[in-house]
Amino acid sequence: MTDLKQLLGFPFKEREWFIKMIMGSVITLVPVVNFLSLGYFLRCVNYGWRGLRIIPDWSNWAELFRDGCIVFLIILAYLVFPISIAFLMLMVPIVGTAFASLIIFIMSIFIPMAIANYAVHKNMRDAFMLVDIFHQVGRVMSFYLIAYLTAALGVIIGAALLLGLPLLGFIGGIIIFYCGVVFFNLLGFLYHDAC
Repeated sequence: MTDLKQLLGFPFKEREWFIKMIMGSVITLVPVVNFLSLGYFLRCVNYGWRGLRIIPDWSNWAELFRDGCIVFLIILAYLVFPISIAFLMLMVPIVGTAFASLIIFIMSIFIPMAIANYAVHKNMRDAFMLVDIFHQVGRVMSFYLIAYLTAALGVIIGAALLLGLPLLGFIGGIIIFYCGVVFFNLLGFLYHDAC
């Protein structure tokens, strides 16, 4: 595993990093079009899995959009059950809210590894091999959890800027996209270690 400075700085090492990052930031802000970003993050997982610490090109748009749609469906499938339970639990004040939040948080931890499973094998079934995914997360849990929570915090900050301060919305898009690129590339490395 590389050091933190190298991990956080790799998106800026390429000659065309600025164009790639600005494109990604703009695309991330546009509903439906932002499925391209999800496809791009899938490509970042593949690069990390192959040991490449570089940001991908924005190419083969149809593939990016298709992969983004699949990533969205994987996320949706993982969250439908916990959100349904959460909705029922919200009827019980305080305890229900806490329990619902815990269920959603626990399930969301496994989503990135499910996405990595799909990214590497390109088979939708692999995203739902729950026993394998639980074991993979368990093998790299300490580093995986820190990376997941850090990326989630970055996305929350970016979303807060985007929603709370419209004039700084573009900065929020940059933060969200940057966190995605770094986290999903790292996820590829972690997936390689977990298998």
